[in-house]
Amino acid sequence: MLTLHQFEISPFCDKIRRVLRYKKLAFETREVTLLDVTTGALRRRNGTGKLPTLEHDGRLVVDSSDIARYLEERFPERPLVPRDARLAAECHILEDWADESLYFYEAYLRFLLPHNARRWIPALAHADRAPLRAIAPAVVPRALKQTLDSQGLGRKTLGQVLSDLDRHLDALAAKLDGRTWLVGDAVTLADISVFAQLFCVRGAEEGARAVGVRAPLVDWMKRVDEATA
Repeated sequence: MLTLHQFEISPFCDKIRRVLRYKKLAFETREVTLLDVTTGALRRRNGTGKLPTLEHDGRLVVDSSDIARYLEERFPERPLVPRDARLAAECHILEDWADESLYFYEAYLRFLLPHNARRWIPALAHADRAPLRAIAPAVVPRALKQTLDSQGLGRKTLGQVLSDLDRHLDALAAKLDGRTWLVGDAVTLADISVFAQLFCVRGAEEGARAVGVRAPLVDWMKRVDEATA
């Protein structure tokens, strides 16, 4: 049995759900609470405190990139990493860019801007008990702001963040112009990884506008969603 321990609204958890669905693997999900994270219960269970965590036949695999490659090794049907070494390298670079760069834009837009946070923080804390749900709107942005300040994006103005995001989206739209997928001629882990982050970027009002004016991105996101739904 494959069990995915997750925050439902996390792009990294969405990434692995889509990998599992693309590979047509049966799985169940278990929602983790903010209390599990803040009390250290999650860290005690999986050794890192990170999500997603995949449980398979008594083994725990942590981190979305490690999980994706574990699934490629154990369930090679419908592969998501190209066999060609150059294409595989490009797939890796795009996955890492999505996870380590695009992620911070969705976190900034969804959780630091009050009008977006009013929607997404309750969704993040929905599995928690009422007392923690009540304080989450104050605690979550503060914790994320510290992370984003350390990374650098949190020290920029909203205008600068949106300008940076535009450059990323322009680059993606240019890469997709005339192409069906990001790498090679089939959907890959690169497509799923970038899609998962942009799906969350699009969950913010500002992100939805930025993605929506770029037709190559809109069309490509529809293709990825259909392939992994």
